[in-house]
Amino acid sequence: MKIRNTLVIFFAAATIYAAAKNSRDNAPMEHFDVNSLVFIEEDDLGLGFDTAPYLPENFDPYCGEFSLESINYIDEAEELELDFDTSGYLPIGFDPYIQ
Repeated sequence: MKIRNTLVIFFAAATIYAAAKNSRDNAPMEHFDVNSLVFIEEDDLGLGFDTAPYLPENFDPYCGEFSLESINYIDEAEELELDFDTSGYLPIGFDPYIQ
């Protein structure tokens, strides 16, 4: 029993010593420059067909203004009415909230 306790204490002390000695303060600091990143841009998406016949003349997807007011949001507060009784189509005692 004494040998096991001694080994456990020795192992714990060695672990604490190794953790304390392994400090990251001596590690070299690497500085990352975002401007050094190289971006690869592919011009051809390869849709498999020419999109020009389907677009208006002088179409430019990058010009124009964007407004948040132009987005139509769905109001979640409106309750959906099915206009018919669903109880005839469900089993007796059906509760969708019970798993």
